[in-house]
Amino acid sequence: MSTFSPIYLFWYIFPVIVLFASKLCISVFSLNKRFRLKATDIAVPFLLFGIHQLSTLSFQFSIFPYFLITLLLLGIALAIFQAYFFEEIVYRRFFKMYWRSVFLFALVLYIILIIFSIVQFF
Repeated sequence: MSTFSPIYLFWYIFPVIVLFASKLCISVFSLNKRFRLKATDIAVPFLLFGIHQLSTLSFQFSIFPYFLITLLLLGIALAIFQAYFFEEIVYRRFFKMYWRSVFLFALVLYIILIIFSIVQFF
């Protein structure tokens, strides 16, 4: 059992900070109009880094490689899904759907890691 440190608090609020900062960047540089980006599109790399850091702090090893394998399997599943239902794979639609799915998976895993690290203190 480990002790609580302020660095845990930073990693707990890290997704909120990242989402607000990416929303600010989108609005300041008007990336929504130029490239049709959303805040979640920019937040994904930061969430992936946060998953690595939080899992290393909580479990003394990183679950990031396993998460990458899951993301690769997600890409294969989405390609099969689009080929089956749309009878073609449009790259723009595929990558948009994939990147937003990666955000959802990363956010869910991040929340699970936060819950596990809080439970670890009790």
